[in-house]
Amino acid sequence: MEIKESVEFTTRVYNFLSGFGMPVSSIELSQTLLMINQLKPETYGDLAQIIVPIMARSKDQYFLIQEIITFLIETSDEWKNVHNTFGLIHIDPLILKEVAPTIARLIDWLNHPDQFYKHLQSLYMQLRARYGDRTLNSGYMLLSDALELDKPEKELISLSKALQLAGWCPEDIKRITTTIEDMLVFIRRNISEFILNASRVSGLETSLHSNEPKSGERELWNIPLSFLSKKDIDTITQIIRKMALRFREDIKRRQYGILTHGISIRQTFRLNAGRDMLIQLGYSKIKKLESPLIVLCDISGSMRNYARFFMQFISVVKDIFKKLRVFVFVSGIEDVSLLVKTKPADELIDRIFADYKEARTYTDYGNTLRQFTNKYLGLITSKTRVLIIGDGRTNYQYPGDQELAILKKRVKDIFWFTPDEQYNWFIGDSEMNLYSQYADRLFIVRTLGELKIALQSLLEN
Repeated sequence: MEIKESVEFTTRVYNFLSGFGMPVSSIELSQTLLMINQLKPETYGDLAQIIVPIMARSKDQYFLIQEIITFLIETSDEWKNVHNTFGLIHIDPLILKEVAPTIARLIDWLNHPDQFYKHLQSLYMQLRARYGDRTLNSGYMLLSDALELDKPEKELISLSKALQLAGWCPEDIKRITTTIEDMLVFIRRNISEFILNASRVSGLETSLHSNEPKSGERELWNIPLSFLSKKDIDTITQIIRKMALRFREDIKRRQYGILTHGISIRQTFRLNAGRDMLIQLGYSKIKKLESPLIVLCDISGSMRNYARFFMQFISVVKDIFKKLRVFVFVSGIEDVSLLVKTKPADELIDRIFADYKEARTYTDYGNTLRQFTNKYLGLITSKTRVLIIGDGRTNYQYPGDQELAILKKRVKDIFWFTPDEQYNWFIGDSEMNLYSQYADRLFIVRTLGELKIALQSLLEN
């Protein structure tokens, strides 16, 4: 790696972070560049070991800057590969600009990816100023609208006709349109990944290091669960417990009405010994929810926080179900119902990840659903509800739609909680558009507030 390349990459990292208000000073940049000239790193890994310790001011920033560097390294190589592929295609620039100006602009971005990211950064900050926290949830759609990414598909038709009139053969036109479609997927994926990193820097790091007073728990209700710091996770764990207790008591009050003969004073005192101010009522008997509930929960890396908070919730409200079975999966399925019923919420997640040997393998929905229908189909009745918690990303393997069709015919209804917004259902290995056809109720659950709404719908139906 040449010194010039190292300096250019370090400047990209600095500009990326500074553009979102992360406090990296010009002095720290100068110190980093000085160390680069002295140590002469040979690889990006060596370069990262120089950048991170100097620019990071906290543990949170340390890990965040590492992720930003990884993102910029990976996308740098991808931009080069896509540019080289597209560079083999020769289209008259005049024809391109006349009939497909948006596509022409995208091709120009392939030649200058730094300008593309700079443009995205400027647009993103304008959107944050205008829409605030909404940008965290809807940033992709807002940026896509601002970049007019709905136009290229229409322009492809005009471009094909123009190339046909110019004498191009159908095979070459097909090759060009296919390449441009691949380029659009690449651009969209880069926007999605850009938003992920930008949201973490501007949405989390700014709040961590800002002099403005923090909004406490209210702020955490709108932050995507996948973006949480360790401190946030600890806080939300307490919020989840309180929320679950409130759900539990609300359901039992509806079962017993306003009468108090179902409440046990002795049980109430026992349950609240040493607890916080939220009172958990004890009942002399508990009327269970009639519909059996079966949960299939993805605990892969991208779903870990979602799985954590749902399991904590279900461990508190487990006694309101007449029948409850809980399964976790990544590449295969595991019955954790006994752990859910016997272990406290604080221990449940750690035990699940410790006991489940395949927790760090690749997600395989097809194998999971096949195992479930082969081994546990006897649990299903016409009253059973099935809840699937997962992002629907299959790693390009068999999605298990045939097994889902079997389940849908047998169960009362299928609920699905996914953290992926609808624009991501058509990108990469996502099969959520297919899975949505089998779900009676589908909830996009990215934040704690959305999780509360989804759980309320599940428990009230």
